[in-house]
Amino acid sequence: MPSSRHPTQLRRSLQARLSKLTPPGPVLAASLAQIAKRCGRPTCHCANGTPHTAYHLTYKDCGKSRTVYVPLDLVEEVRSWIDNHRRLKRLLKEISDLSLDLVHSHVQHHKRRRGRP
Repeated sequence: MPSSRHPTQLRRSLQARLSKLTPPGPVLAASLAQIAKRCGRPTCHCANGTPHTAYHLTYKDCGKSRTVYVPLDLVEEVRSWIDNHRRLKRLLKEISDLSLDLVHSHVQHHKRRRGRP
């Protein structure tokens, strides 16, 4: 972000991003992985053919990685929750950058008003 913008412009941009902070649904800080597994039954198609597909969610809990099975009918919903988290992280980074630019531009703006370069 350019720090040469006027503080008023930066405040408007900051306010616009702050208004987008409310997520459209649940937020989940995790990763979703598709895994292939064999069930172990000798008569199942997975014994000699294509394995079964399952989804697992990996997240951190007290510094440890945890994994949870995700039912197939919930996979798309869980993906949208993870996307919401990524969108919020990006938005928070933009807000942080704009806030820092606002501090820099405030100092520059006051120097210009006093006649300093």
